[in-house]
Amino acid sequence: MLSRQHSFYKEFLQLVDAIVIAGSIWVAHALRSYLGMQFSSLDNFPAEPQFENCYWMIALALPVGPLILEYMGFYQTHPPVSWVRSIGRIMWSLFLLLLAIFACVIIFHIPQTKVSRVALGLFFVIGTGILSVRSAVFLIWLRQRGSRVHLRQYILLCGLPLDRQRWKERFLSQPGRGFEIKAEFDLRQEGLPRFVEIVHEHTVDIVVFSLNESIIPQVREALLACEVEGVEAWVSADFMQTVSTHVQFDQFAGHPVLVYRTTPTISYGLVAKRLIDIVGAVFLLFLTAPFMLLIALLIRATSPGPAIFSQNRSGLHGRPFRMYKFRSMVTNAEQARAELEARNEMSGPVFKVQNDPRVTPLGHWLRKTSVDELPQLWNVVRGEMSLVGPRPLPLYETANFGDVSQRRRMSMRPGLTCLWQVRGRSKISDFNDWVRLDLEYIDRWTLWLDVEILLRTVPVVLVGWGAK
Repeated sequence: MLSRQHSFYKEFLQLVDAIVIAGSIWVAHALRSYLGMQFSSLDNFPAEPQFENCYWMIALALPVGPLILEYMGFYQTHPPVSWVRSIGRIMWSLFLLLLAIFACVIIFHIPQTKVSRVALGLFFVIGTGILSVRSAVFLIWLRQRGSRVHLRQYILLCGLPLDRQRWKERFLSQPGRGFEIKAEFDLRQEGLPRFVEIVHEHTVDIVVFSLNESIIPQVREALLACEVEGVEAWVSADFMQTVSTHVQFDQFAGHPVLVYRTTPTISYGLVAKRLIDIVGAVFLLFLTAPFMLLIALLIRATSPGPAIFSQNRSGLHGRPFRMYKFRSMVTNAEQARAELEARNEMSGPVFKVQNDPRVTPLGHWLRKTSVDELPQLWNVVRGEMSLVGPRPLPLYETANFGDVSQRRRMSMRPGLTCLWQVRGRSKISDFNDWVRLDLEYIDRWTLWLDVEILLRTVPVVLVGWGAK
C-alpha cells in the first residue's frame, strides 16, 4: 500500500478509534451508574450518574489510546494482520491504557470513590468488542474494495526482468488485491511505439518504471508518453542501494527531490519527544532545585573551585554547545589529563580511567549516582539536548574519530541517557561498541523506545551500575 494511502487510512482510523475508546469509557460509566446498587459491593462508586468522574479518563484516552494501538502494531497493513491477532493487540492495548489510568490515580492521588473498577472492567469489554468489530469491518471493506473491478487499478511493469519480478511480488503481497498486473514491458528490447500500444491495449492505469542506469534515456521517453496519455507513472529509485537510509520523495522550491535520511523525519512522535523533554526537564528542575542547591554548597565546601563545570560538547551534527555538570573533579583536571593518557581504558578517541585521581571524594558519589548530570536539564530546556539520546562528547574527542561513520551518532540530538547508559555504561571499553549502541538507538527510534530507556535508567542510576 502506498505510504500516503496508508497514512490517510491510519490517521482516519486513529481518529475513529479515539472516538470509540472515549465513547466506550462514557458508556461503561453510564452502564455502571444506571445499573445502580447491583455492583455496590464491588466498589465505592456512587450509584447515581457521575459522568464527571470519567472526563479525565476520556481526556487521557483520546491521545494515548491510538498511540498505544499504534505501538502494538494494530494499524499494520503489511504484512496483513489476521483478525484474531488484531483482537489480541486490541486487548493488550486496552490493558496498557488501564495501567496508564491506574498510574494517574496513584500519581495524582485521585480518591477511590471517583474511580469505578466495575466501569473500567465494562470499558475493557465494550472497547474490545467495538474495536474488534471496527477492525473486522475495515478488513472486509479493504478486501471487497480490491475485488471490485471498477476500483481495481491495472498495472504495467517496465524495467529489467529481475526488477519486474521484485515489483510483481510486492504487488501480490498487498492487502485488498486492489492492483492487477496486466502486462510487462522490457524497455531495452522494445521501443516507445510498442510501449504506447501496450498502454492502450490493456487500458493501463499505472505504469511502474524500475529505474536503472542503463535504461534512463528510455524511461525519460516513456515518462513523457505517460504525461501525454494522462497515465499515472511510478518511478522506482532504488537503483542507488543504501544500508540504513530511509528514502522519501519531497519538494523544495517547486522542484522534486529524493531525500535519503538515516534519522527519523519530522513526525508527531518527534514533536511528542520534544514536549516530553520540555515538560520533564522543567518538572525535574523544580523538583530537584533544593537538592541541587545543597549539592552545589557541598561541592564548594569540600573542594576549591566553582560548583558547576561547563565544557564545549558536540551537539546535533557536531554543532558545539556549552554543556553543564556539577564539578566532580579538581579544577585543573583538563591540564592533568595528559599525564593519565597511558591509563586510558577506552579504545578510540574517548578518555575513561577507573579510579581517576582527578575525581574528588564527593565527585565519586556524584558520578556513581549520576547526580553530576542534573544541570544538563537546563541544556534540555534550551533544546541543545534531549532526555534520551547519544551522550555528547567533547569537541576534541569527536575531532579524533578514527572512522567517519562514527559521526552518524551525532545525527540525533544528544541526551542525558541512552542505550549505552542502560546496557553497559562504563563497563564498555571498546568505543565501537558504544557507537554500535548509539546507532542501534537511532535506527530503532520510537517514542516508546525513549520511554523504555527512561524507565530502565532509573534502577541503573539508583544502584550506580556500571558507573565510574
